[in-house]
Amino acid sequence: MAFVNKPNFAVSVTPKGTLAEANNDNQEMVVIHENVRKSLGGSGEITGVNNTISGGWVDGTNTPVTSNASVVAVTTTTDLLYIKHTGLLMAGGACADADTVNISIDTSASPCTGSDFVLCNLKKGEAMVFPAPGSSWGLIFASVASHVGVEVCEIGT
Repeated sequence: MAFVNKPNFAVSVTPKGTLAEANNDNQEMVVIHENVRKSLGGSGEITGVNNTISGGWVDGTNTPVTSNASVVAVTTTTDLLYIKHTGLLMAGGACADADTVNISIDTSASPCTGSDFVLCNLKKGEAMVFPAPGSSWGLIFASVASHVGVEVCEIGT
């Protein structure tokens, strides 16, 4: 029987705003944004035929890569790419709030042309998922302050 990758993924977003205190009416409170009025989300499952896992995983333990200019490449056979800011410094210990990670497209390794551009900035504990990337490209991690650990899991490389 052949091994088949079937990663599940989910995303959830709750758009919130802060309602200011109104004397003799209400205290300051955080509420769901008036225009959206609900949490947003979605989930899925990808069935892949390539059973490889990369990103520093061995026996349930990850060896993070550094946020100091590490490059992660995906190919057309990548089923899912998961990236997480570990909240830990590469030199050891917990990171500060300013120790974030910029994630950029590596335009030298993708069909894009021009300079690299920042897709997002991850704070400690934040993660993102790219399901079925569809083409070959790379991501560059860049330290905003200190070098932090970035957990990567590429399924189906």
